[in-house]
Amino acid sequence: MTEISAFGVIREGKVFRNAFLEFPEKEIGEVRESEGETFSYFQGRFDLIEKDVAKVEAKINEATNKGSYLMKILHLKNTIPTADALGDFEALYNKVCAYEQQLEALISQNRVKNLEIKTALLADLTEATKSSEWKSATEKVKLLQSNWTKTGAVAEDKKEAIEGSYKELIDGFYGRRASFYADLEKMMVEKEANYEAFLKEAAVRLKGVPVSGLKSLNAGLMEEWKSLGRIKREKQNEFWAQFQALTKSAWNEARKTKKAANKSDLGANKKNKEEFIEKLQSLNKDLVPKVDLNAIKTEWRALGPVSKQDMNELQSAYLMQYDMLSEKLFLNSMVDKRLKGKDQGKDRNRLRNRILRDLLDRDTRELNAFKENLEKFNTSGGFHEMIGGKLEQQERKVKVKKMILNQLRSSE
Repeated sequence: MTEISAFGVIREGKVFRNAFLEFPEKEIGEVRESEGETFSYFQGRFDLIEKDVAKVEAKINEATNKGSYLMKILHLKNTIPTADALGDFEALYNKVCAYEQQLEALISQNRVKNLEIKTALLADLTEATKSSEWKSATEKVKLLQSNWTKTGAVAEDKKEAIEGSYKELIDGFYGRRASFYADLEKMMVEKEANYEAFLKEAAVRLKGVPVSGLKSLNAGLMEEWKSLGRIKREKQNEFWAQFQALTKSAWNEARKTKKAANKSDLGANKKNKEEFIEKLQSLNKDLVPKVDLNAIKTEWRALGPVSKQDMNELQSAYLMQYDMLSEKLFLNSMVDKRLKGKDQGKDRNRLRNRILRDLLDRDTRELNAFKENLEKFNTSGGFHEMIGGKLEQQERKVKVKKMILNQLRSSE
């Protein structure tokens, strides 16, 4: 018995799908349960194939890049003729083939468009890869590479040529860039050697230099440092730390040497200061000394340091003699102004005496007033030392004038 449907036939318990288009009749299975249920089963399988086609069809209609579904259409086209199912295979197959033609036409159009885009990208890439401004050029090249990757394929007969040109440009650019940075790295290593040589030489030149010569030497070394050129920041920071350590060590050593030298010279400096004070005492024997006060100050400062204890005593003696010379010069200048150049012996002495007494009276009144108001001063925050110095200065002014007055009396 043979059962026939619109899409297949059962013969001797076996199920056959009808031939369609160029595909022959195909045995697809055996009868199970009943012939009617068997037909229903295989028709159900065809319904599943139709649903698969419908899903792909919906995605194609929604997609922007429809050509990407060509492989799915080809897979369906290849599987439909071999499917074990019953249904209108001819209509379904023709439908899939229609989509195949449609997508191939779209892909063909897109490949023409892709060729135009990639040709333009090659032109931009040719210009970008000529640049030796490596940072900006690399950014441009990477952007063009990204755009190239996003652009689809071109026709097979154009693919080898255009992809070959692209690869040649990219490989050439990155090859030249790699060579540049390799040369730069080599140059950096050579410059590092210059830094190392500079540090060795600086260590020799800084050795044993006194404080007086270190400032100018250090300035010269800084200029040399600046001329060494740029290297990697981390390495330059390392060399800079070494250079700073060298100069710091040189300064410390120079200060220690100077301190030791000064300490050994304290005795000699003390003797020189004592002799200088004796010289001032000798000058003060004259009521009208001929001296240059600025020269005296300069010479005193140049005599070198002494111990703190000796300095207090020597400074006090020096100031006393210096102030006497200063007061005598001032006194004689006032006498000259009063006499208007007339040198009258006794008149000059009397005038000198009178002026000096007036000055002494004034300084004495100021001293007494200062002492009376001393308790009113706020001596906190270091003000005490300043008040003490002012009092000592005022007392010395009075004492100096009294000493000059006694000298005047002795000379009459």
